[in-house]
This record gives sequence, structure tokens and C-alpha cells, in this order.
Amino acid sequence: MEITKLSEFTDALVKINSEEDKTLFFRGHSNKKYDLKPTLYRPERFYLSEHKIFREAILNCPQDFKDCKSAIEILVKMQHYGVPTRILDLSRNALTALFFACYSRKEKDGEVVILNIPNEEICYYDSDKISVLSNLAKQDMNFAFEYDENFDYDNPLHVKYVNKEYFGYLLHSIKEEKPHFQDIINPRHLEKVIAVQVKLDNPRIIKQNGAFLVFGVEKEKSKSASIKEDWVLKPMNQKVIIPSKSKDDILKELEILGINYSTLFPELDDQADYIKNKYDNNIA
Repeated sequence: MEITKLSEFTDALVKINSEEDKTLFFRGHSNKKYDLKPTLYRPERFYLSEHKIFREAILNCPQDFKDCKSAIEILVKMQHYGVPTRILDLSRNALTALFFACYSRKEKDGEVVILNIPNEEICYYDSDKISVLSNLAKQDMNFAFEYDENFDYDNPLHVKYVNKEYFGYLLHSIKEEKPHFQDIINPRHLEKVIAVQVKLDNPRIIKQNGAFLVFGVEKEKSKSASIKEDWVLKPMNQKVIIPSKSKDDILKELEILGINYSTLFPELDDQADYIKNKYDNNIA
């Protein structure tokens, strides 16, 4: 499904059937060939050094992280500045996603991915599940685990699952932010992708109506968890593709609605870039 103008996009959106037990999120990327994976698991393979990247970002810029009280808050801050992380940006605003599908890589076709995520797979920033997944960032490349596929770890009547060999340091990392966290980790939670609604304490997150997906691992650090296929909506059973030749025209339409680089990136350094680009080669 190719989108060549804004009205075609909005027409496709209004045909989506909303479900009470699910929430719509949107992801726009400038190249339709991008996978729904965080930067850690792109071809550069940053996951090999994730634990070092996490610590060095804090080591080199401690003042930027002094107010962060949890691993997820640190990851959001790192993502904000382009540091590779295990989280992926989403938006509750479809037009924001459309902007990101059009803004860069003008020579490539873009894509807007529509995600219809069950509410049970959406957590707040202080969720224990989010603490478990986000603290994977502190684990080295050797982190791995096993479990009995036939055991019901969700049943509270069963024996609590504690495996110090696999989860000892992960538990230690979690307890740094949650001292009263019990020595219990459901291994199936480690293999999930969970949407997280973070604090609106960042001007960019507010403007972009931002949220994130946090990615777990499949039994070892080198294998990222995957988004469930049934989360991805395809209007008319097709992907939402923005042809490269239509990107500039759609950006002009979004500008009329007040959606542009300046409104979505409110920080001063980004405003400076926007103003320079706006008046480049113009004579006052």
C-alpha cells in the first residue's frame, strides 16, 4: 500500500478497527528494509559490547544521568542521544511516525509500521518486568539461561524459580534500583518484547508522544527477542510504504499541520539545525 499524500494515510487509519484490550502505536522509519529491531541488533552488532556501552555513557557524561533512578531511564536517555540500546522508539501519534518515515534517507522508500499491542504487554516505567529486561543492558556477552519448557513458572503454587548461576548478577543489577525485589525471575519474561510508557519528563518525548519497546533475549545475549507477528497491523493486508519521490510532498503537508523537525525536536541544538536549514542559501 503506497502512500503518496497525507489524505491517503489518514484514510487508511480510520479504517482500522480499534480493540478495547489493545493499544495502537506507530513506528516510522526512513527505509522500508529496516527490521523492527533495536540498534544493538542491527548489522553493527553492538550487543557484543552492550555492558561496556551502558557504563561508558554514564562514565563519560555523569551529569546527564544523575537524575536517572533506573536502568530504563538510563536507556531512554541514551536512546535520546543516539547511543545504541535495546529499546526501540514508538509514538502514539500516527502523524509523528509518518514524519520519521519521510524525513531522512530521501532516496529510499519509507515505511510506517502500525502496532496493535495487547494492554497486558504494556507496562509502566516502574514495572518489575521492565526492570528485568532493561537490566539486561548491564550483563556481559556471556549472559545465557535455560529453563524447563514444560514448567508453569506463572503458577504461584509452583516452586519459586531461582537460579543463581544464570540470574545472580542480573538480580544484583535489579536490586540496585529495587532493593526489595524478590529473588524470582520468570525466564519466559526474559524472552519478551514489552511496550513501556515512560515518564513525560523529556520535552522530546512529550512532543513526539513517545513510548518504547524493550527487547529481551532468546536464551543468550546474541539473540534478540522478536515482536509477535500478530502485533503488526497491515491495512488491506499490505505494508504502509512511502515512496521516496513522495517524501518531500508529504513533509510539506505535515508542515501545514504543525508537524516538522522544529516541533518534534524542541531542544536548542536541534532548533539551531532547523533554523540553519530553513534559511540556508536565502538572502535576508
